[in-house]
Amino acid sequence: MVERGPTVYLSGLREKHFGELFLNAYNVSESSSATQASSSQAASSELGLSEEGLKHIARYIEYFESRYNDIWLVFHHEGVSLSKLMYTVEEAEISSEKAEEASHGQILRPSKWWTWLKTTESGKEEMRRIIWQLLLGLKACHDRNITHRDIKPENMVICLEDIKSGRCLKGVPNGDQNFKTNMRIIDFGSALDEYTIKHLYGSTGPSRAEQTHDYAPPEAILNSSWHHGPTSLTLKYDMWSVGVVMLEMILGSPNVFEISSVTRALLDQHIRGWSENFKELAYKLRSLMEMCILIPGSSLKHGGASSKQGGISLASWKCSEEFFAEQIKSRDPLKIGFPNVWALRLVRGLLQWYPEDRVTVDEALQHPYFQPPPSS
Repeated sequence: MVERGPTVYLSGLREKHFGELFLNAYNVSESSSATQASSSQAASSELGLSEEGLKHIARYIEYFESRYNDIWLVFHHEGVSLSKLMYTVEEAEISSEKAEEASHGQILRPSKWWTWLKTTESGKEEMRRIIWQLLLGLKACHDRNITHRDIKPENMVICLEDIKSGRCLKGVPNGDQNFKTNMRIIDFGSALDEYTIKHLYGSTGPSRAEQTHDYAPPEAILNSSWHHGPTSLTLKYDMWSVGVVMLEMILGSPNVFEISSVTRALLDQHIRGWSENFKELAYKLRSLMEMCILIPGSSLKHGGASSKQGGISLASWKCSEEFFAEQIKSRDPLKIGFPNVWALRLVRGLLQWYPEDRVTVDEALQHPYFQPPPSS
């Protein structure tokens, strides 16, 4: 159910718009597949490759409004989110000077499933499969000039389908269970296409309010009108988000772009008097630099310049593949890092500062990391 209120109401209408669009596309695809089955096998294969991504989009059923103007959107149950598979939640007590003011919070820890994902050959193949299916789902979007704009583990729903029953397994499977993985993209309330920009975002148009900051690319953080550019560049928003998701799966933490408290303290010496918003932007840019996502024109891109304070270098790296691999390995709680060099190179291709430099969804699907393509 979508509650009342103009902003949320429009978000619900966008969900309806994209739900119906993909439902119609899927029905047409199924009809075309049946027709192609009786024609050339090559044409049938080409159609299947083009439309396979529709199987990785949440399945819309219907929409209706109550007499109180509440919107009801009905979708198939598709499983649990990737974030719920990746993390376990631990209760933590937050102490206070006054005992009666002590409160409880929650801490996310990497799950046993994530450890399996990282430490076994079958787990590494599962990671490839999940990212592959995510890209297939995005291909279904991008082929229709749709930018999802909110790709993150919470919006990647996974069904670990039991081979015998055809139902999604409850919880993490044990070694005796035979299952196949199916990932679907959900939540199109922030998505963009030509129709929604004109009719379903109100008079002010799309804004940062519909974005998730940690998964948003530099152009969307720095420029509120980024979406006015060519569609080919707008679609690259999602490719950045895929890169962040890959790093999150490799690191086992949602805090992909996070600087240490020591680095933060050193940086604070240079940004005294700045507003909180500008400080947060400075922290973000610093974290991107630490991840070898360098601001174009920076001297760091051409070898690095060092400025030591208190024995700690504020900037002194060259960002070779070896350096980047070591950065990720040092932050990985298992000290494994990237599963192979192809995963590293795909992430670097996705996390490019300029959207035009990022790989497209078709280029990502053809990347050596996916050779041979993951099995279903």
